[in-house]
Amino acid sequence: MSLTPAACSNEDEQPQRKAPTFHPSLWGNFFLNFQPPTAPKRAYMKERSAVLKEEVRKMLKGLNDVPVILDLVITLQRLGLDSYYENEIDELLCNVYNTYYNDKDLNLVSLRFYLLRKNGFDVSSDIFLQFKDKEGNFAADDIRSLLSLYNAAYLRTHGEKVLDEAIVFTNNRLRSELEYLKSPLADEVSLALETPLFRRVRIIEARNYIPIYESNTIRNEAILEFAKLNFNLLQLIYCEELKNITRWWKELNVESDLSFSRDRIVEMHFWMTGACSEPHYSLSRMILTKMTAFITILDDIFDTYGTTEESMMLAEAIYT
Repeated sequence: MSLTPAACSNEDEQPQRKAPTFHPSLWGNFFLNFQPPTAPKRAYMKERSAVLKEEVRKMLKGLNDVPVILDLVITLQRLGLDSYYENEIDELLCNVYNTYYNDKDLNLVSLRFYLLRKNGFDVSSDIFLQFKDKEGNFAADDIRSLLSLYNAAYLRTHGEKVLDEAIVFTNNRLRSELEYLKSPLADEVSLALETPLFRRVRIIEARNYIPIYESNTIRNEAILEFAKLNFNLLQLIYCEELKNITRWWKELNVESDLSFSRDRIVEMHFWMTGACSEPHYSLSRMILTKMTAFITILDDIFDTYGTTEESMMLAEAIYT
């Protein structure tokens, strides 16, 4: 191969690269500067939470009334507390599945269908056919029943026409009634229209539902206090994880050495928190966050920084 001046000039020429357009991280050193509560305060929160957890466990014992069971289970699920009572809830739902109930109450039927199907029980959507009139509309006189039917219908499977129709009907009715509703029901409807209950991220749902439940006049004070303490304790764990992850990220000098890459380490941790929010998944969240950070760097090399030739060489190196 002849090394002519022109050839040498072309080889030394710097490739044209795209200018990065990502905005800098919004968080800065926020989590690096996080100060947890004092040890005595944290110990009290844990002790009080443990006491309340057992109080709620006692509430789950010996329940026979189907509406009471369904209301308690859906409340614990929405407050993010159900993972502490998996065995008790499974037993209660087995009893609900095998117990007679008022199948003329649309709210009750919808709530029963939602909880049983979500937890793996074989329930038929044909139960909703009885609520349709000759025009194909659902006989629902109150917003609560509409909301329950709306959430239940999103657990549909392919070919369940009655649930497809229920989604269209309830969506239109709830949107038309929303401006006339008052809190907390208006808040629940607004959240549902944005994201149906089945599709919500567990920890975000707990954060949104705590104030809604608190405004309920028939709330259970022990459950409410436990939900708040549990959320605050989880928040402390997340902040401590982010403090460690942020320190690790800054020690990698990504901001200076790989300035073309996105600095989204906090958002990545938030993503992993949505996937596994429970306390005992702390190590999993941290490992998954770091893995995703490296994947994001590779993605930005391909999409933003690298030339076509460089990207092909990198891909070949990865595959081999």
